[in-house]
Amino acid sequence: MLKMMMRNIAAASSFYCSSRRWRGMPCLLSNSTVVVFANDYFAFLHSQPSKPIKSTRTQLEQPVRNSSKITTVEDAFNVFDRMLQMRPPPSVVRFTQILGQVAKLKHYSAVISLYNQMGVSGIGPNVYTLNILINCYCHLNQMGFSLSVLGNFFKLGLEPDVFTFTTLINGFLLENRVAEAATLLHKMMRGGNCQPNVVTYGTLVKGFCMKGNNSAAIQLLRKMEEGACKPGLVVYNTIIDSLCKDTLVDDALNLFSEMMCKGIAPNVITYTSLIHGVCKLGKWKEATRLLNEMVSKNIFPDVFTFSVLVDTLCKEGMVVEAEGVVEMIQRDIDPNAVTYTSLMDGYCLRGEIGKAQNVFELMLSKGEVVNVVCYNTLINGYCKLKNIDEAMMLFLDMSHKGLVANTITYNTLVDGFCKVGRIDDAQKLFSEMQACG
Repeated sequence: MLKMMMRNIAAASSFYCSSRRWRGMPCLLSNSTVVVFANDYFAFLHSQPSKPIKSTRTQLEQPVRNSSKITTVEDAFNVFDRMLQMRPPPSVVRFTQILGQVAKLKHYSAVISLYNQMGVSGIGPNVYTLNILINCYCHLNQMGFSLSVLGNFFKLGLEPDVFTFTTLINGFLLENRVAEAATLLHKMMRGGNCQPNVVTYGTLVKGFCMKGNNSAAIQLLRKMEEGACKPGLVVYNTIIDSLCKDTLVDDALNLFSEMMCKGIAPNVITYTSLIHGVCKLGKWKEATRLLNEMVSKNIFPDVFTFSVLVDTLCKEGMVVEAEGVVEMIQRDIDPNAVTYTSLMDGYCLRGEIGKAQNVFELMLSKGEVVNVVCYNTLINGYCKLKNIDEAMMLFLDMSHKGLVANTITYNTLVDGFCKVGRIDDAQKLFSEMQACG
């Protein structure tokens, strides 16, 4: 059966390439791609013990009924194989459910292998099957294949739906092809049969924002407002966050006010983006106003909101204010590693290494995951005070815990040794860094 499957995949790819060449188009499918798609399937089959399978329908149906419990790709392949052996086989809906579950596990090439096996067994796809296939090709950065699947819709007499085109738009964005994604959306808007929904618009808005093209994102927002598909909170949040990251805080606040006037209630994500934006510009009164406003609306700050505040306050040398924020959140929310590290950094900037060390030990006592960034912060603090021995103790402790030092760690320590005149130690550590690559 495996040889038959390989022959069919090879034949299908050969036909596909011949067809494209006949039309004067390049072949997008290479032999290596076919092998990749088939490898997942073969690897799982070869890993299975060779047990005889009883062919009674009742026994074959048992794993199929338990298909909702699939948690691994191996489970999916086992159920899929048994479904193929059932006579008559289950409907395409059952096969599509398996493909969807494997896709959720992000084994995209495995989905394609399973789909090819469906074709070999004469099980035709439905719209949902092809949508899953397009999604997998998109995540594999194979937009040529995704578009060829779109062609299969028409060959099979199936009609693409809004999910089909939204998935294709997302695929273009994954390959950084924003212009083509926008073109596809405009074709949908002009087509009439399959109009974009809020997810379609939101996908392209996110793509524009990721490219830093806030004006295009806002222009698309205006088109949504003019049409039947009105923008929701997610679309507004995406643009507000992008504007704040680009320090266009006034524009973000104006859009926030506009959103509120339209009756769209903000959430913690909206306020966190705005607080981050105003903090970056040093507008502490505005940050406090926004914080009080969100609490008055029963929108409670989360650990990310507080981390933004603590990080910005510490970078501005306002460690006392940051301490107050940490004390406030400890009553209701456990700070995370980012919050603690920001506070440590603030203390180190002020030369208060003892307080930074206390925060570090508090993290350990609370069971927080202490990462390389935490260690680097404290190592840098000790090096600035020329306490290189304490810094090296932290370096050794970090290595003992299995954490791998990065370039920042080594550069900080080398600089620290040089500042105290221990050039030999600096050279030794530099050689060690080079040996580690």
